[in-house]
Amino acid sequence: MALILVVDDEQPIRQLLARAIKTAGHEVMDADSSDAALKVMEERAAGVVFTDIQMPGQDGRWLTNELRRRYPLTAVVLATSVKNIEPQISLQWGVLSYLTKPFDLASVKTALDIAVAWHNERVASGPKETDFNDRLGEWLDSLDLL
Repeated sequence: MALILVVDDEQPIRQLLARAIKTAGHEVMDADSSDAALKVMEERAAGVVFTDIQMPGQDGRWLTNELRRRYPLTAVVLATSVKNIEPQISLQWGVLSYLTKPFDLASVKTALDIAVAWHNERVASGPKETDFNDRLGEWLDSLDLL
């Protein structure tokens, strides 16, 4: 069982996700904004955060950056009504999946399973904040651009 945080400014979306996550056997917390999400995380860090990208105030992009910086072992699943996510967001360390609204419960379950597995693997192997940079460096070296 993992602790999951759902962040969305729309209460019906939070309730739908919370119900699906509870049905999968996980504990759920929720927040209606990025700022509220960080306050929740300070009290009890979640292993997985489902966050909407478009929210009033600090949006999901900002929250994703903050989560990556403060909680590198937390997996992130993005939710959006936009069909394509910019690579600088979707390719960030810890962003495991994104759901396009309206989403079906099977997609939520799949994203949840992937994110929980990623988080559990990171916790088991210990924090390695340099993993992403190491892999990026290896990939750039393999391009043999010089």
